[in-house]
Amino acid sequence: MKKLFFTLIACISITTIASAQYVDNALIFSQQYYGSTARSKAMGNAFGALGGDFSSLSINPAGIGIYQRGELSTTMSAMNLNSTESTYQGNSFKEDNNNFNFKNFGYVSALPSASNASGLVSLNFGIGYNRLANFNQSTYLRSDGSPYSRMDAFAQNTNGINFNELVTTDTYNPYESGIPWESKLAWENYLIDVTNPATGGDQYSTFLLENEKVKQSQSASHEGFINEYLGSFGANFSHKFYLGVTFGMQDLYYDEAILYSENGDVSTSGNAGSWGNFDYSKSTRTTGFGYNFKFGAIYRPVQVLRIGFALHTPTYFHIRESYSSAMSSNLKDINIDANGTHSEKSPIGNFEYDFNSPLRIIGSAAYQIAKKAMISLDYEFADYSSMKYSHAMGGESFSPENADIKTVYKAVSNIRVGAEYKVTNEFSIRGGMEFMGNPYNSNAYGVSQPNKDYKYTTYNGGIGYRNGIFSIDVTYGLGDKTNYMYMYQVDGFNVDPVKYHSLQHELLFTFGLRM
Repeated sequence: MKKLFFTLIACISITTIASAQYVDNALIFSQQYYGSTARSKAMGNAFGALGGDFSSLSINPAGIGIYQRGELSTTMSAMNLNSTESTYQGNSFKEDNNNFNFKNFGYVSALPSASNASGLVSLNFGIGYNRLANFNQSTYLRSDGSPYSRMDAFAQNTNGINFNELVTTDTYNPYESGIPWESKLAWENYLIDVTNPATGGDQYSTFLLENEKVKQSQSASHEGFINEYLGSFGANFSHKFYLGVTFGMQDLYYDEAILYSENGDVSTSGNAGSWGNFDYSKSTRTTGFGYNFKFGAIYRPVQVLRIGFALHTPTYFHIRESYSSAMSSNLKDINIDANGTHSEKSPIGNFEYDFNSPLRIIGSAAYQIAKKAMISLDYEFADYSSMKYSHAMGGESFSPENADIKTVYKAVSNIRVGAEYKVTNEFSIRGGMEFMGNPYNSNAYGVSQPNKDYKYTTYNGGIGYRNGIFSIDVTYGLGDKTNYMYMYQVDGFNVDPVKYHSLQHELLFTFGLRM
C-alpha cells in the first residue's frame, strides 16, 4: 500500500533525545513547596519571619528560636487530590490521582538559660522531617486526526546512524552501543526504514503518505516525593534576635510510566486506509539522596515587627536511575516483511549521576496587630538556570544538558503571603496565598516557548485550636497550575504542545503536644 514516501526535512542530534528528559527532570527535582504543617500551609507558607512552627525549620531555621517550650507534632495529608485536565489538538480529558501521606513529623526542644530576661535566653534544637514535594499525577490525552506522527520523530532521531548499527548480531548489541533505544525499537517494529541503503544507509523515513493523519493517545502515571530529614539548632537572644541553622538530608523518589499508542486513521479524507497500530511504553524509576544547609536570622526591632533572612545552599544529590522501554506493532498493507505482529523490549538500563538544585535566598517580614492578628510576607529568589548535572556514570559529559538548562530556565521570584486572626485565646482562623514565579524563559533556541504562559498559584485557608498543651490545626489548600509539555518534537513541523491544567486539592491535619 505505502512505501517510504515521506522524507523528513531536518536532522537533530542524538543527544537531544536524552537531553530533553534531563532538562525537564531538573525542574521537577528542584521545585519545592514548604507546606508541611497545616498552620504553615494555611498562611501560604509565609513563615520566614514568624517561626514557632516545624515547617519553618525548612524555610528559615532561625524560626526554631521562637519556641519557648518543647513540642511534638505530626501532620497528615488526609486528601491530596491532583485533578489534571490535558488538552491536545482541541481535545480535553481529565484524570484524578488521590493519595494519603504523612507530611511531617517533628520534635523541638527548648532549653532555657539561667536568665530569661536578656542575653542568651535559650538554645533550641529539633529533629524530624518535612515533605517538600509530591509528584503523584495521572494524565490522559488523545487526538483523532493528528497531522504528524511519532514515527516521524523516530525516523528523524535515527538519521545519521547506519542501518547496520540497528541490527543485532552474535557479537554486537545496539542497546549497548549508544544509539537511541527508540531507534532500535522502531526499526524492529518496521515503523522506520532506511531510504539510502546504497549511499550511506543513514537516512530514514516512515511508510506514511504525505499529509496522512493518525490517531494518537497517551496515558501517564507519576508517583513520588521529596522528603527532607533535618536537624536544626537555634538560639534566642533577648527575645529580639534569633539565629538558626538546619542540616537537611533529602530523599528523592520519582516513578514515571508512559504508554503512547498510534493508529491508522481510516475515517480521515485522503487516507488510503488503516495501516494498523503500534504501542510504545517507557518506565523510569529515579531515586536519590542529597544534603544541604540552611542558615537563618530573625530580628525583632520592636515588639510587633519581625524581619527574617534565610540562605539555602543547593541540595547536592546523588541520583540513580533504572529505565526500560518496549514497543509492539500490528501492521498491514505495508510490505511482506512489515505486515503482521512485531514486538521488541529493551533491557533494563541503569545510570548514576550527581545533580545540584539552585541556591535560594528568602527575605521575610511579619507584623502583629493588637495581639489579635498577624500578617506575614515571604520573598524567595531562586535561579533555575544554575541547576547542574555532573559526574555521570561512565564519564559521560552533561555539557549539552547543562547548556540547555541555561537556555530554557531563568531566575524567579516567589511571593508568599499569610494572615492569622485570633477569634479567642484558643481559636484562630488563617488564610494565605503563594504566587510562584515562571521558571521558563519566554524564548529559547530562537523561538517562543509554550511555557511562557506557565502559572502556579495556591489558595489556602484553615483553622486552629490551642490550649496549654494540645493543638490541632486543619487546612484546605488549592493549587492551580498550568504548564505545557511536548510528547515529542519533529524539526520542520509545528508540533502541538500538551496543555496541562492541574487543580491540587489538599486537606491537612496537624496535631501538636507541648512539653
